[in-house]
Amino acid sequence: MRLNKSELNSLASNSATRFDKEGLLIFSDRQEGFLWRSSEVRVERWCKLRGNLLFYLKDRDPKSAVVGVLVLENCRPRIHNEERDPEGYIFDLDFKDSISERFITYTSAERLAWVSSIEDASNEKLNLHIRQLREQIAAKTRCQSVRMGNHIDLGMPMSLEDQQPQEQEEVEVSATTAAPFEELDLSELPICETALCCDSLPVNALGRSPNPQVVCSLLVTSGLGDEECFWREHARTEYQEHTRSPQFLCTMRFQRSANFSAATRLRFSVLDVRERLTHTALPLGHAEVALGAIQDTTRLRMPLTSPRGDDCGFITLTSWSPDLVVAAAMEPGQSGGHGPPRSSTQLFDTVSSGSASSRRAHRRTQSLPPKLSVRLFVPQQCGLQRVCSNPRMRTYRLHSSLGGADISVQETLLESRLCCVLPQQLLSIWIQREKELLQEISGMGELSGEWRWRQMNLLEEHLRLLKDYSQAKQNIQQLARDGVFFKRSSAKADEALEFLPVNLHVQRMWAQNDTLQRRGLLDVITVGAFTRHDPKGQKCGGLIKLLQESKSWKLEQSEACKVQTANDAVQTTKQLRKEIVELMSQLLQLARRRSAKDMMPLCNQMVALTRTLLSIWEPSIVEEGVAFIERHRIIEEPENVLMEPMSPFRKITQQLTALELKSPELEDFATPVIAPPDLWPRNHQLALMRSNSWHSPSSSLDIRAIDSLQHVVKSYNDHLRSLEQGGAKPDEEESTYQSLPVTWNTDDTDTLAAASAAPPSPVQLVDLDEIGRSQRRQQQHPPAGFLDTKLMSSSPSANYYRPTEEPEPLDLTQLNIEASVMCLVSKLKFFCGHCDSPAIRLRQPKAPAKRREGFTVAPQQQAPDVIVAPPPKLEPEEDAMPAIKKKGNKFTDGLDLSLTTDWEAELRPSMRKLRHAMDRLLKTARLIHSVQRLQQDVRCNRLQASIMYRRDVCFSQALTSLVTALMLRLWGSELDMGYLVMLRDLGPLAYFEGLLTLYGNEADMWSDMCIAIEDLSAVSFQLVRAQGDAALAPMPRITGSRQALEVQLPVPEHSLPGNGTSSSISFKVTPVFFNIGINEKASFAETLGQTREQHRSNWDNYLVLSRYFGRYRKLGLGSVESGESLRSLLGLMEQQLRANVSKNVKILHLAEDACRLMDGLRFTSCKSAKDRTGMAVTLEQCRVLVREFQLPAKHVPYALSTMRSEGTRMENVLKNIGKRKYAFNRTQVSFLPAVYRPPVGSYGKAQT
Repeated sequence: MRLNKSELNSLASNSATRFDKEGLLIFSDRQEGFLWRSSEVRVERWCKLRGNLLFYLKDRDPKSAVVGVLVLENCRPRIHNEERDPEGYIFDLDFKDSISERFITYTSAERLAWVSSIEDASNEKLNLHIRQLREQIAAKTRCQSVRMGNHIDLGMPMSLEDQQPQEQEEVEVSATTAAPFEELDLSELPICETALCCDSLPVNALGRSPNPQVVCSLLVTSGLGDEECFWREHARTEYQEHTRSPQFLCTMRFQRSANFSAATRLRFSVLDVRERLTHTALPLGHAEVALGAIQDTTRLRMPLTSPRGDDCGFITLTSWSPDLVVAAAMEPGQSGGHGPPRSSTQLFDTVSSGSASSRRAHRRTQSLPPKLSVRLFVPQQCGLQRVCSNPRMRTYRLHSSLGGADISVQETLLESRLCCVLPQQLLSIWIQREKELLQEISGMGELSGEWRWRQMNLLEEHLRLLKDYSQAKQNIQQLARDGVFFKRSSAKADEALEFLPVNLHVQRMWAQNDTLQRRGLLDVITVGAFTRHDPKGQKCGGLIKLLQESKSWKLEQSEACKVQTANDAVQTTKQLRKEIVELMSQLLQLARRRSAKDMMPLCNQMVALTRTLLSIWEPSIVEEGVAFIERHRIIEEPENVLMEPMSPFRKITQQLTALELKSPELEDFATPVIAPPDLWPRNHQLALMRSNSWHSPSSSLDIRAIDSLQHVVKSYNDHLRSLEQGGAKPDEEESTYQSLPVTWNTDDTDTLAAASAAPPSPVQLVDLDEIGRSQRRQQQHPPAGFLDTKLMSSSPSANYYRPTEEPEPLDLTQLNIEASVMCLVSKLKFFCGHCDSPAIRLRQPKAPAKRREGFTVAPQQQAPDVIVAPPPKLEPEEDAMPAIKKKGNKFTDGLDLSLTTDWEAELRPSMRKLRHAMDRLLKTARLIHSVQRLQQDVRCNRLQASIMYRRDVCFSQALTSLVTALMLRLWGSELDMGYLVMLRDLGPLAYFEGLLTLYGNEADMWSDMCIAIEDLSAVSFQLVRAQGDAALAPMPRITGSRQALEVQLPVPEHSLPGNGTSSSISFKVTPVFFNIGINEKASFAETLGQTREQHRSNWDNYLVLSRYFGRYRKLGLGSVESGESLRSLLGLMEQQLRANVSKNVKILHLAEDACRLMDGLRFTSCKSAKDRTGMAVTLEQCRVLVREFQLPAKHVPYALSTMRSEGTRMENVLKNIGKRKYAFNRTQVSFLPAVYRPPVGSYGKAQT
């Protein structure tokens, strides 16, 4: 109450204030005495009751000073004794959370009057009276028909307090179910759009002008009969302060899809907003009219009728209808003829229209506003609603500096349909990666000693990540089935949905200046910070600090660097193998068409890629890894396989087959689908059953099975650790190791495997080579199944060694690859007419490597796939014998070009052998990678796993936002050739604007955002044509691995050129991130010197932006004027970055202008993308209106206040927390820069 001391004192002392009750009351006051003794004294005070405020004065004089006030909430008066006490008639006032107060009156009647007044003073009692009055009004209106006219007893629009529970309920439902309302069609032409203004509004008793606001309501039936009607609010304007002649910026649209027609009755109620914080308003007057009367005229002026039935001013409706020609073109079903012309001005009055005096009334107001365009502009939304949903729209008419209200503005807030789709695709890739690593570790076989514990520790870690990723994907799938397209800010700390971006929305502003004939769009993606929120609020330092710690740890641990090198080598091997097989697929297609001239360029590319593939791995590293496996792998004797019980490790690895472990690269090229052999075969029947169960159609991954298996691995791991710490002997350890069926018995594991796998499907195990031979015998031309994208890498046997399988020597694998390429290239040259071409050389000849002792190769990996050329054939071409030059080479001897009709059949065996050899190289690479990971420190593995998971969470949110912006640009607006050229040659600019503070938890958020945005630069994007159903619901597709992601973006078929080169455009994005904290914590951070990292990051991103501008200018994109403007903007930005200014938001504004001039993608973020983001987005909209549409600078504060209080950003707040209040308090607002402060009454303490 101290904040309102002066207001309360003025209210109680004003002689014009009407009090509900006044009189004398005897107070019981406590007075402190000598030596802390207190005594009660009786004091007579004059008391005044106004609403729920009981003022008590200094003494019994009614004009004495106000001493205090009691707020009569959560209290109840109580009478102890009906009879008179010696002191008088006593009653107590019992408060809920404080001590009681005692009052004494002189008479019984006075006591009863005070008790009754106090009981009726609380808001609870007042709400009860309001409900009773409404019930009485409803009961009376059911008994008689509703008469149209200016009657206040038909009901006023509900106040915001009454609507609040309904809005809260709607928000709660929308978080779990689909939207409860029919989605607005943005392409629909409205019946009309109306702007409002008032004049001659009355003043109050003190002569104060009102704070007017207009609410439009429509009369709807309740569904029980035509006589049961009620008024439902449709739209409202902003409120203006202290004016009798307001001109409102907000306009109202009436659409047929919202059940509007010419016969719809509308009521325009003018309210006097007395208090904005609680939305307390009094009705001034209202007017009713049919929508058809508004539609038939451009201006309609009506008198307002007060609740008492008196005239209280006028309201003028200025309306625009869509042009009839445009409407006929957009709505083919309607008649294209021209209707009757609309009158320019029409007066509506209760007196006859023939009365000249009534028409001439208030001539001063008939020209307001001074200039209005009579055309209604409807923006072309293209395919916006194919990628976005649940639009909210607000429209405005603004005055420009050229005179007149000729700036049409439309604000639209939309949700992204990709919010739940893209995180699921990313999680699928990461789930497959964890399956791959599980297969790598189990494929090493059972190790002995301490390495067994390390091996189980890695299995436990990957099972935990697999469970977390799978659970997250299942949660998102459930949310997507419920039709939800965004994650509310109030649920940002929910770990079940942490891969979803927080409050992801599209903020679109369309504007047109009719005088300048200029129109434009501003699209901004508003999203919460890309971070992993800790529900407990604990700080970890963010990804930057975690990665720095990990880097320093790796420098101390040499094995960590080897692991990273091995992982990079594996990824490179996979990528090269994929590219080589793609080339082989293209060669087969050319061979089918016998197109010889197009084969040689592809052949040369394949030779270059093969050379790179052969030079990736150092033989010494491979030999060390193979030697490690030979030393520590436990080899089971064949005669003891059926006699001894299966060890726990083998039981666990056998259960991994139930988790459907397949290779992770969804678009990788490897061996065709083969059912994998049993990891630990016992007999042929069991192996065949388990092999067929590999292809059992599992509906979804059973998370409970993963959790159970993780628990088994953890228990076994703890057992091994206890044995190691206890110092058990090897024999005792092995005996204990074999006697663990108490915890992991065969029945449990079999049940677990059966629970996680569906019934086996009849898959026939066949030999692919035999298939090729039989099909060639049938003289058919089958598709290259061994090069099929979808069939490849589905079998782990093509990508991993089995635990009982010995690795193939690297030199033998390289020799097989080299020989296969030599054979294939020789045949290709032969088909191209180069019959005498010698065999190529891929590597320099070197002495044959000596085979290691004990090195054995599985029989199936030897004979047919190994093509060893004689040493003379591998000599340099210039040293070759003359006989060879004359005869050709051994790979084409015996071939006759005239007799060879099936080129494809001749090439397929060499391609198959090359593919098998590359598969074995990948097997060896993955085996070496797993050995390096096993030798790494266990603590380093855990640290890297936690960092990787946090980075995946942040990256998922960032990539979802980026793809949303790209799809919005490709589908939500027209594409021109200039933009496609920019995509192809440069790639778009993505500017992320941050309003985070480097203080507290937001410092971690900023750190996470920096890394997540930086990771976006490594993602490749490709434009593909959307045809058929894909054009109706375009959906991007993410492929690749964590290190090399590619996103295929569908675009409208007519947008891409018809030629083949331009139809497939690939590009990468250049992201920049500028952050400036603006709240009260930013002041603390600057005082404590915690913004140095922010300044350094902003400067680094400025350098990236400058380099991008250099490439942009070299391409000749944009006009000369825009180039000069960009150069000056970057110069000003450099000056601002060098200046040490607190909360220097000019940096953000300059970056916004530069991004818009280069047609970049715009993102704005704060912690929840609700409060600070709303202030920033509305400010950017007004800046664009000033710079491009001639909005006068003096009108900016009012337009800014209107957009923030009544625009779509307030709708975003309502959708997130169920209240129309920005989450600021008065102190926080005072710390914000002036241009970022919300209007009074639009903020309050609320859930962020």
